[in-house]
Amino acid sequence: MTNKIKQIIFSTFLIVLFASCSDFLDRNSLVGLSEGDFWASEEDAIMGVNALYEVNREFTNSIVIYGMMDDFTDISYQSWATGLTTGAFPANATFYSDSWGRFYKGIYRANTVLKYVPEIQMAEGTKARVLGEAKFFRGYFYFKLWDYFGGVPLYDQAMNVDEAYNERSSEQEVYEFIVNDLTDAYAALPESYAESDKGRATKWAALAMRGKAHLWAKEYEKAAADFKLLMESSDRQLLSDFHSLFRVAGNNNSEVIFDVQYIAEQGYGIATDRNYGNARGATTGSQRTRPTPKLVNAYEMIDGTAFDFNNFTNANGEVFNPNSVTDWRDEASVRKLFEDRDPRMDMSIVVPWSTFVGKEGVEFLYRFPVVTTDAQAYVPVWTAGSYAWRKFVETGSVYVLQDNMPQNFPLIRLADVMLMYAEAQNEALSAPDQSVYSAVNAVRARAGMPDLTIGLGKDAMREKIRHERMVELCGEGQRYSDIRRWKIAKDVVDGVWMTEFTGVNIRQRGFPDHYYLWPIPQTEIDVNPKLTQNPGW
Repeated sequence: MTNKIKQIIFSTFLIVLFASCSDFLDRNSLVGLSEGDFWASEEDAIMGVNALYEVNREFTNSIVIYGMMDDFTDISYQSWATGLTTGAFPANATFYSDSWGRFYKGIYRANTVLKYVPEIQMAEGTKARVLGEAKFFRGYFYFKLWDYFGGVPLYDQAMNVDEAYNERSSEQEVYEFIVNDLTDAYAALPESYAESDKGRATKWAALAMRGKAHLWAKEYEKAAADFKLLMESSDRQLLSDFHSLFRVAGNNNSEVIFDVQYIAEQGYGIATDRNYGNARGATTGSQRTRPTPKLVNAYEMIDGTAFDFNNFTNANGEVFNPNSVTDWRDEASVRKLFEDRDPRMDMSIVVPWSTFVGKEGVEFLYRFPVVTTDAQAYVPVWTAGSYAWRKFVETGSVYVLQDNMPQNFPLIRLADVMLMYAEAQNEALSAPDQSVYSAVNAVRARAGMPDLTIGLGKDAMREKIRHERMVELCGEGQRYSDIRRWKIAKDVVDGVWMTEFTGVNIRQRGFPDHYYLWPIPQTEIDVNPKLTQNPGW
């Protein structure tokens, strides 16, 4: 099967397409067609909707260098200073305008599909699916805009550039628009696809996103109902091996509800191995994103009790001091810190005295202090006391394209849905019921962790759920939205120092009050005077 990268032009818009032939990732081309001339066949309809997946891939590619947004939180950080980590990102930063532009490009394409496909003579089942995909993506892209920017202009039809000057709708209006689109998508989309179309949006993806919209809007009963329906009615199941979720071998597994699909081809893979990876990997990663000591310290002991340095001693028999480089130099003491911990820690993060299978299948040992002269030693990019990601980093030497790994990136998976159900149900009730415990305990059990203690109150359960989301979903970009919607971002980020695990300060974090929403790009305000800026920007 050959893969050809070509282009299709809709009017003045250049669109790179994923086109469906015998496989969803095969690519065909149509060049120089006008918008009106193009929409004539079922193949055109499928190619047109495939362009929506490309927009989604563009956004994922653009933020993977930021650890999927977790670098803007308390559990991960950028190895190099960026404004969104230090609290000094200007309103005219291209990161904001590029994100805004990508989402609206996707909305324009979705509206174009919805405009032309109904008139095409084609199989009704395929037509319904294509229109469902367009509704899904329009709702999804508006969800991302709503999450990051708040109220935004709503466009429900394809229009000329000179018509695109709507004022901002309220956050409530955007939420209702999202729910309507995802409701239509849920009704139209199939439960699953044949192998050649793996990766397309299903009705379960639409239901999960609708539940997520309800949760973000604090419509807890509605959110819980959607998540419950998905858990009980879909074919999605927790994958037994947590680590396989984040490896190429785990692509298209039973747990993923919606992801971004990649292949090992220049320009069509993902740069996780460069940005999450390390110097001993097959592609010699840069560790641009690194887990924080706070994240590692959050992983519980295997019996479910909290990890506490006060329960450990150094070489002299004194309480282990995590801010003492000397204490970290004693192998026996340090090994004990990471024994008998939540297994997700070792499956997600490379810690001192653990191993990493890197170039040519060699098993490297992370000695600390780092031994750069030992050919069998793991040598991180940052040698002063750095944790490194194991999540999303391939082992061995099977794949060698540094920026083009064929690792599908999960955007929604069942464990996430189960924890969102637990959160929504807990918030909807005066105290957690058994279904809340069951959802959280199932996620913990898959990881090899014991059930939660019974008898928790609503507030205590809320903290347990937030803890589970932090350790289960780390590195997947979910926490950035979580801490903003929970309104705790300033508390856990602002003024906090990024540190090595030895306590050495790297740089101070920043999260001003106005960072809960991104700024409306100044370039958009310049061309549309009806737009108003978010407070503080």
